[in-house]
Amino acid sequence: MKKLLIAGALIVSLCLSAFAGHYISEQNTLKDRDNKSRTLIKLAIAKVEDLKNGYDADTMEALISNVYAAVQFTDNGELYSALHELWNALIFSGENIAGKENELIKALKDADTNVIEGIAYSISQAS
Repeated sequence: MKKLLIAGALIVSLCLSAFAGHYISEQNTLKDRDNKSRTLIKLAIAKVEDLKNGYDADTMEALISNVYAAVQFTDNGELYSALHELWNALIFSGENIAGKENELIKALKDADTNVIEGIAYSISQAS
């Protein structure tokens, strides 16, 4: 009976440690994804800063790439959606970003999803 109790305690402790390890690993993965997303948003902000000096196709391509990569690492559903809308707007109407750079920089820094979506809409609707 004593051996059975010890064996049961050992099995329970092994299972608990496996679950704890999995949980910690999952939390570290989420933190890493968040850090990557923030870094890519900062890179996108730098490209928007560069666009203040005038439209450049290469800079726009880099901005589009950074926004797309940030989308892929964003787990926040609202921010994901806003960045995805911005990405689409930049692909099809990126040249219409002129005059919206400062507002976009602030929105990206603040992760303000409503403003990001509004800017995306205004970029895609400008003619």
